[in-house]
Amino acid sequence: MQFEAFSASGLAAYLSGIPAVREQLGGDTDLQVVEVGDGNLNYVYFVSSVRDPRHSVVVKQAPPFLRLVGEGWPLPRERMEREVEALRRFGALCPQHVPSVFHADSGKYLMVMQRLMSHRVLRQGLTEGIVYPRLADHISTFLARTLFHGSDLYLSAAEKKEAVRANINTELCRITEDLVFTFPFEDAASNVYSPALPAGAIDRLRTHEPLRRAAADMKWAFMNRAETLVHGDLHTGSVMANESETYVIDPEFAFYGPFGFDTGAFVANLLLAYYARDWHDRLKGRDPREYQRWLLGQVAQVWNGFAEKFAGLWRMHERKAGRAFIGGPADTRAAEAYREDFMRQLFADTLGFAGCKMIRRIVGMAKVAEITSIADPAVRALVELRCLRLAEALLVRRHELASIEAVTALAAAVLAQDIEA
Repeated sequence: MQFEAFSASGLAAYLSGIPAVREQLGGDTDLQVVEVGDGNLNYVYFVSSVRDPRHSVVVKQAPPFLRLVGEGWPLPRERMEREVEALRRFGALCPQHVPSVFHADSGKYLMVMQRLMSHRVLRQGLTEGIVYPRLADHISTFLARTLFHGSDLYLSAAEKKEAVRANINTELCRITEDLVFTFPFEDAASNVYSPALPAGAIDRLRTHEPLRRAAADMKWAFMNRAETLVHGDLHTGSVMANESETYVIDPEFAFYGPFGFDTGAFVANLLLAYYARDWHDRLKGRDPREYQRWLLGQVAQVWNGFAEKFAGLWRMHERKAGRAFIGGPADTRAAEAYREDFMRQLFADTLGFAGCKMIRRIVGMAKVAEITSIADPAVRALVELRCLRLAEALLVRRHELASIEAVTALAAAVLAQDIEA
């Protein structure tokens, strides 16, 4: 079936014929439709009752190609189905942090879901300097519950293997393999970077052996370690938040991959926001240091909260089963020692993936608004150089950095340094 993006009137007419959606819209057929998508992948619409705008839903339509590029970059039509399945899976595990899906239609390439009326995209909020008191607790809960319950630590061997088979996401994974792990480290046509970024910084990505070896390790891990069902694109643009609630959206890249990929992606985006903070606060005449301290605190609290909750779920499951993952009774010293080893590796993976994610946002096709909105080319280049400097350290030193506090201290040290390409 050929893809056709909905017009406002066509979408309104279509939704009026879906009982479950009509109920969410207060039974009204006089609807306002506004497109709000960023244009990279999908068409996204807010649909509201004209009579009572409090009755509103979000509609996401996913064309069978990369919207940013066009039909020359085809994508599987099933990607919307995978996203719906992931939302429902994650929603069952963590309903307080995942929006509800009201309707899905693979023939129309769309789904209809809960509109978060009092929430905003986290990236926008961080750019504006908003403090979210419960963010770290909520994100660490989402990460712990979804990553643990999709793994061999919780599922039976048969359940896990069937889940891996059912969640192969070839084309979306290929985008990540190319845009995150390959193209930034070569002279790829899709690379886009600031003209003020020194040539030496770009050359280093292509020639510095320790960095390239570390990035290759992370690429291999992404492609081969089917450890759990990961969100696959957990950046601050995939989170909606207010002061009391946090929701994770857009899991269309979900697949069975490494535990540390989601944790690394979210940490990376907090660190990008941290380095961009100088410009945004000074532009408004504010001292950036207080908010920068808060951002680094979120980095630490997200990881520490995740590690504590993940290990707690693991211990509780073993006690309930009466058997440790390594065999034998739960609560033995050997079982706990293995858990400590496991978490150390997961932390190292988190840092490596964070480094790759930071690099792709500086030199790759898809950017982050907190950096691209910096109007002064020299300031933007300095921010980008700091991001690249930290990203390299996270990759190359991922087994050496022993705690998240060591990472935040390193991030602060890079901010204080005189940076040269």
